[in-house]
Amino acid sequence: MLNEYLFCARRAALGSRLRLKQGANSYTLVEMITLAERLETDYKTAMKAQDRLRIETIRLVKAAIQRVAIDKRKDAPDDQEILQVLAQQVKQRRETVEAAKQATRQDVLTQATEELAILNAYLPPQLSEGALATLIDEAIQAVGTNYGQIMKHVMAKAAGAADGAVVSRLVRDRLSPRPAS
Repeated sequence: MLNEYLFCARRAALGSRLRLKQGANSYTLVEMITLAERLETDYKTAMKAQDRLRIETIRLVKAAIQRVAIDKRKDAPDDQEILQVLAQQVKQRRETVEAAKQATRQDVLTQATEELAILNAYLPPQLSEGALATLIDEAIQAVGTNYGQIMKHVMAKAAGAADGAVVSRLVRDRLSPRPAS
C-alpha cells in the first residue's frame, strides 16, 4: 500500500510537469518539463502579470539554485538538487513565520506565509505520518535501530516528500522505549 501511495504521490508531482500534445481522441507525452524550466516559465508568467511577490520569490529561488550550481561546478543542477534548494527555502520561510509570530510582525508574517504558499507549489506532496511510520518500520527491519541509518534510509525513500524534522521526531518516538503500563 505504501509503495502504491509513493507511486501516486510521485505521479501527481510529475503530472504538473508533463508537456502533452492533444490529438484527436487522446493526449501524447511530448516531454517532461524540468523543475528549472517550470520555474523559468512561472517567472516569465509572473513578470507578464506583474505579480511582484511571485517574481521576488522565484528570483530568490533561482539565485539559490545558481549558488548550488556554482558550488558544485555544474552548468545546471538536476531536479533533485533543485528540490533540496526548494526545501531549504521552505524551511527558511517557516522559521521566518515563527519569528514573525513571536515578534508580532504582521507584515512579515503575511509576506512569509504567501511566499511559503508559492514555494510549496513546487514541492511534491508531503507523506502522511502514517506513511512515514510504515517507512520507518521498513527501515528498522532493513538497517536495525541505528538512528542515523534509519534517517538516511527513510529520507532516501521519501525523496523530498517528507520534512526532516517530522521524520526525526517520528524516528525518535519509535526508537524510544515505551513505558510499561
